Amino acid sequence: MYIPTQEERYSKIARFTLFLCVIVPSGIVAWLGQVGSILSCVCGFLWPIALPLVSLGHLPVWAALCFSALLQGGAFFTMANSAKLTPKGKVTMAITWGMLFALILRIMIAYEVWMSVRAGQ
Repeated sequence: MYIPTQEERYSKIARFTLFLCVIVPSGIVAWLGQVGSILSCVCGFLWPIALPLVSLGHLPVWAALCFSALLQGGAFFTMANSAKLTPKGKVTMAITWGMLFALILRIMIAYEVWMSVRAGQ
């Protein structure tokens, strides 16, 4: 039985898989946090950059979400096409990026809940 090496296993990672590694953790956090519709869950990874822009910069929500998507799209394109990163490094970076943004989103949701409970007292 042939067992592929680690390099062979990671070399066939598709960009779609890397994209899902970035999106899915934030989507799950948004869904579990009962943020709202399915669109909110899909766009959950955009909020950690967009919400500070909305609250500090007085940007409209749609503009902040577009800026966040543009910024993250550029970073993703750079990461996915990097010749210096190994395939395993790309997967590690995508998973770390997704989990970091999920953590930030979870902190943002917890803060909003805490503020609403505090305002209700």
